[in-house]
Amino acid sequence: MMRTQWILGTILMFSLVACGSKEGDASAPLRIPTYHEDVAPILAEHCRSCHEKDGIAPFPLVDYEDARRTAEAIRIATASRSMPPFVLDNSGECNTYVEGRWLTDAQIDTIEAWARAGAPEGEKPVGAPPAPKALAELDRVDLTIDMKDTYTPDAAKLDDYRCFVLDPGLTEDMFVTGFHVRPGVTSMLHHLTLYAIDTKESEAEAEARDASEPGFGYSCIDDIHVTDARWLVGAGPGSGALRFPEGTGLRMRAGRKTILQIHYNNENGRHADRTQIDLMLEKSVPKEATVQRIAATNLLLPPKQASVDQSASMPVPMNVTLWGLWPHMHKLGKGMHVSALQDGEEKCLARVNNWDFHWQGFAHYTKPIDLSWGDMMRITCTYDTFGRDTTTTWGQGTNDEMCIAFFYLTEN
Repeated sequence: MMRTQWILGTILMFSLVACGSKEGDASAPLRIPTYHEDVAPILAEHCRSCHEKDGIAPFPLVDYEDARRTAEAIRIATASRSMPPFVLDNSGECNTYVEGRWLTDAQIDTIEAWARAGAPEGEKPVGAPPAPKALAELDRVDLTIDMKDTYTPDAAKLDDYRCFVLDPGLTEDMFVTGFHVRPGVTSMLHHLTLYAIDTKESEAEAEARDASEPGFGYSCIDDIHVTDARWLVGAGPGSGALRFPEGTGLRMRAGRKTILQIHYNNENGRHADRTQIDLMLEKSVPKEATVQRIAATNLLLPPKQASVDQSASMPVPMNVTLWGLWPHMHKLGKGMHVSALQDGEEKCLARVNNWDFHWQGFAHYTKPIDLSWGDMMRITCTYDTFGRDTTTTWGQGTNDEMCIAFFYLTEN
């Protein structure tokens, strides 16, 4: 409310008092923001990488006319922090993230004042307009995990979990230090996970499961049905290229196959999919990482509730460094809070204020967090069940719910 009052008061003042007063005059009115001087640099840094001509966003923001036509949509999306798309709170109140897409309060106020003032263009710059910030990319691609065949989800299933046993062909142990998932059909992707198989016996389990079912891959909605398998890659809607923190990586063993588990959702139709995953690899890293999770699995979400909280706690089993995390819920999710109790004091590990199912993925702390054996971690997820008529529980389907924070960590 206070920000809205400030914006409206500022615009009223702009409309009553002419601009052009001398710099340093304390009584001078604030200047009305213009596109070229104030808004274009914000859009170039935070929005244009997606809002290009024929980009992944639904409309471009390449020039003034693009921005003018959509000024009100830009104002609403930025004021609500639904754009730029980043679900974790990057304000600094509960950590900041290397991959954080985040506008400052001042930038949001600038956009709002500009839009409410009629989206003035201002003077065109003499030089070239600001260039858009490039999307994250890998430094290089050392290996591509390729399905090598297509799979069309089962028409009888709204949610089709399918596992594919794939051979990366490694002749020596390697460490994944970055990845980029390239879905064949983005509209069907709920999420995917690539697992490393660690033993010959577990590889035989996977191959036997694959051989027991007709067609490409095997059904794996409840489990991947392999004993010794570790998380390597995870991606959901909106995930881009990701590089792990310098000096860390996830091991892939020589001669062992991998399991690619894909959760297809058929709400947007069924299509033949051939997903590929680009990997950046190193022969060794100073710190071998793993991915572990904290989850509230006993979910019981009554219908017709505007806000329902569910929580779970777990002790930290060893001294670890947390490098980053991936929060995960489904369509009813509103927010998440993860914390640690250290020496009687609560430490915020992650906070989601405005969950968006369509923008998921890992984000790494700008400053890693150390936890010690005996510390207690707690996760709380908040849901909106107002549109449901029945109780929602934990489950693998898109219309079920989850409450998970996957942490990328190393042992100390």
